[in-house]
Amino acid sequence: MISKDSVRRLAALGAGLAMGATMVSGLVAAPAAAAGTGAVQAAKPKVSVSTPTASPKRYEGECPVKVTFSAKAKVKPTSSKTRVVYRWLHGDGSKSKAKSYTLKGKSTKTVTFKETATFKNDIKKNWQVLQVLSPRKVTSKKGYFSVSCEKELVLNPVEKPVEKRTWVKASVKVDRYTSCQSPVDAYGTIRVSKPAWVKYRWIRNGRVVDSGSVKVWDDRKVHYSFTPHGSQQGWVALEIVSPRHTDSDRAHYKVWCRPEATASARVTAPSSYQGSCPVDRVFNGTIAVNGTSTTVKYRWAGPGYRGSVESLYFARYSGAKHVSHTVTASDSGSVKRWIEILGPNHRSSNVAHTTVKCADAAVTASISSLSTAPNYETCALQSSPAVNVSAGITVTGATTLTYHWVINGATTSIPTTVVLDKAGVHPVTLGLTPTGPPTIAGDIQLVIIAPNADTETKPFTYTCPTA
Repeated sequence: MISKDSVRRLAALGAGLAMGATMVSGLVAAPAAAAGTGAVQAAKPKVSVSTPTASPKRYEGECPVKVTFSAKAKVKPTSSKTRVVYRWLHGDGSKSKAKSYTLKGKSTKTVTFKETATFKNDIKKNWQVLQVLSPRKVTSKKGYFSVSCEKELVLNPVEKPVEKRTWVKASVKVDRYTSCQSPVDAYGTIRVSKPAWVKYRWIRNGRVVDSGSVKVWDDRKVHYSFTPHGSQQGWVALEIVSPRHTDSDRAHYKVWCRPEATASARVTAPSSYQGSCPVDRVFNGTIAVNGTSTTVKYRWAGPGYRGSVESLYFARYSGAKHVSHTVTASDSGSVKRWIEILGPNHRSSNVAHTTVKCADAAVTASISSLSTAPNYETCALQSSPAVNVSAGITVTGATTLTYHWVINGATTSIPTTVVLDKAGVHPVTLGLTPTGPPTIAGDIQLVIIAPNADTETKPFTYTCPTA
């Protein structure tokens, strides 16, 4: 029983203690019973005690408030039964009644002892000590705590004080993320029955991580965020400290850190080529992604060449896509191409190359624009018009051109040979004399003999105009 003198000391501290020591399940072993008279007494068990902790350790809010003290005792027994006797020592000089337990087992056990006290007034600093009396007397270090009871708030001279019947509610929701680079955001809502200044704090996984004070009329949003820095899961709650202590429900979160996406590329070249130029050569590439979904930005590149930036979206965790690139080669030589990855990471593929050998093409000649036109100046003398013939012979390179004319199916001229030093159009002409009044008619044919064979025929008929 606590003495009257102890009660007076508690009252001076403003503490109304409701000492209800609660023991959390744990196993301890008891010391061996002493042998009869003259027997050698067994060695005492080893006992160690942790420093008590208070929950809450530093309380600020509305009173009365309950504070729970807990400490752990570790016992290494020497027999199958151990009787543990303990009590709490208080900073005001009082102490609790002694309690005892008899538990079985020879293995080392750890047991947690608790005591709850109710405080109605401020306690700037006080302490609790756990003392084990048996099987060996061991006293813990002092575990300190404090209580600060909120006074009735006066908002300002023109506002009424907050009444104790004012209620405060809190709720929390959490946005869940799967990226370790994005923060986890918790959003809280504070609601009051009448306007008040509300002091609050954020609790994450049992620890105070942030706090603040806001004026609330009806409801007010508050926010807390943190960057996970690794895969994890836990909970967040919003605790209202004043004007009336209350806690929100826990909002749970889970973060899974997937590896950041990386891209790579591989290029293959077409086979070597020999033949006429220009020629198209197609390079094939494969772009692969490992990691989260992403958009890959890339471009084709080569000696003195950078293509336009293109994009590929990968929705899956990993995969590969095919791309291609066409190069038009006009000259003999080596053609090289590779792929440059510009994002999400920077990397270049292997260099793929192929060989092009442009062969000299055979020079050809072709006829174009074969036409005839009358010359009516001969009508006055020979009563029929003359005919002027013209055409163009196109050659694809330097060559010796040989051709002749055929009139009405009969070759009427010896072959003409012309040496040309470059590609282009070579014009040719022929004049036909009148054959009888008043009309001249027939067909004219231009025949190419070399460098290759080609022919074109043009019919004609012209009559001298009457006076």
